[in-house]
Amino acid sequence: ILGIIQGFTEFLPVSSTAHLILFPWIFGWEDPGLAFDVFLHLGSLTGIIAFFWRDFYNMAAGMIKSNKGSIDTNTEGKIGWYIIIGTIPAGIAGLLFQDKIESLLRDPSLIAVTLILFGLLLWWAEEKGRKRRKLHNMNISDALIIGCAQAVALIPGVSRSGITITAGLFRNLERETAARFTFLLSTPIILAGGLLSFTDVYNTGLPEGMLLPVITGFIASAVSGFLAIKFLMSFLSKQKVNIFVYYRIVLGLVILLFR
Repeated sequence: ILGIIQGFTEFLPVSSTAHLILFPWIFGWEDPGLAFDVFLHLGSLTGIIAFFWRDFYNMAAGMIKSNKGSIDTNTEGKIGWYIIIGTIPAGIAGLLFQDKIESLLRDPSLIAVTLILFGLLLWWAEEKGRKRRKLHNMNISDALIIGCAQAVALIPGVSRSGITITAGLFRNLERETAARFTFLLSTPIILAGGLLSFTDVYNTGLPEGMLLPVITGFIASAVSGFLAIKFLMSFLSKQKVNIFVYYRIVLGLVILLFR
């Protein structure tokens, strides 16, 4: 169940961290531990790579062909460099603040408030953004601003996809373009976080009886993540993000009422 929750909510703008904290809190489940969490995130990463493998191939080829690392090249090469640039803010923020944030900001009431506030911010971006610019129109400023937004997603309840799509809409990107760059941008951070945590799991080993749950969670997260991306890319090509705004607000209010 947690694998499916992770897969779907990692890529929908509703905050996977919030749901992974809230569901065990609501149902009284025990914490499955670091190993399980690591493989859920690696499953999400597998879903991204499976869906966007052609984009990653084209970006790598474009970057290799670029002239001595210049970003003034083809669209695929430029986006590859922009992803590297956009990853820097979240990487720095994660190294400096992740442990403190995880220990201080996991209270359900705080998560509820964050869900509501950043849901309203997403609605504002939907209403104010012109949604005219495509991937080939992006520039370094877009990458840095969206990258800084990704750093804010360290706070539980913000949602990595939610805040980066919000930033993309404020930068007047099309919804689908904002979502595509969001997913591509998330890959290095998810990979780095997964590998760092995996070293801890490797050193300590899997707890007894966790092999099957870990494998099941990984597969569930990968499959549901792939399906969530496919759904969102199709949905945003035709519809506004308001349904996710409503969901965030209702969920936040329910948590506050029953806290």
